[in-house]
Amino acid sequence: MFITIGDGDYKISPFLEKNQVKDAQFLSVSTYDEMEKRANTWGISTTILEEARRFGYAKYDSFENFDCISLEMPDFHRIMLSYGSVIIYMEKGRAFFFTSQKERVIQLLEESAKNLGERVSLNRIIYLFFEAQTKEDYRVFDTIEKEIMDLEQVLITSKKHNCVGEIISLRKRLMFLKRYYEQFLNVLDILEENENGIFDGKTLRSFKMLNRRTERRFQNVLNLRDSVTQARESYEAEVDISLNSTMKIFTVVTTIFLPLTLIVGWYGMNFNMPEYGWKYGYLTVILVSILFIVAGIYFFKKHKWF
Repeated sequence: MFITIGDGDYKISPFLEKNQVKDAQFLSVSTYDEMEKRANTWGISTTILEEARRFGYAKYDSFENFDCISLEMPDFHRIMLSYGSVIIYMEKGRAFFFTSQKERVIQLLEESAKNLGERVSLNRIIYLFFEAQTKEDYRVFDTIEKEIMDLEQVLITSKKHNCVGEIISLRKRLMFLKRYYEQFLNVLDILEENENGIFDGKTLRSFKMLNRRTERRFQNVLNLRDSVTQARESYEAEVDISLNSTMKIFTVVTTIFLPLTLIVGWYGMNFNMPEYGWKYGYLTVILVSILFIVAGIYFFKKHKWF
């Protein structure tokens, strides 16, 4: 698929021959299966394109007279997944998109061209395509913020709840966002340098604004990570407090019954003790044991140890 741009208008066509291109700007969209054929037709290095496919979330390579960008298109509805990847080969006046999700890329490019109207240009379409990659990220931020607030509420109200699963899930999603925005910001930084003069001044200003917005989103991710860290520390403190309370109870019980253990050990010895012949010996041991228990409970209650 090709989009030819000229005189404030654009035209979509399935094919475009080299001799049809004069002063008009154009872009094309192809799948990875079509990449080698399209590259050979237009004199593009397949080695560079194949190298670009081996990337993380975003990568920008600038060569002599052309740039090559690799992007992962994140799905902010399912943050750990993505819509697919795309490689953008750009020269002045033309751009080639190679992707695993051709329909989605075509949809985004057509929507961008349609929204621009008479102001349509290749540079603006490429800019809007980049902008679309973070356009719906507010959804995931709203979701994560709500989950963190709910988690904090559970901790504040001291409800019995295992928060480990929620904390791990939040940290994974925020780690994904952190890595994505880090690499996306690197792409925008290099793009603003415009070494091959592909973009005009107006588009570069738009990319600078996108860069600042992305930096704010990146900072928001870091702030949310700090909130999750604080929630995790609060949860660990709550677990420690609960464990300390349990240990305190066991310590008190052990201390109360320690004298009884001594009595059992004392009278469990295989000796002929004088108390054995006393008719009140058994009753005395019972009363002494009860006295130790009552005295121990009174002592710990008085000192508010339980």
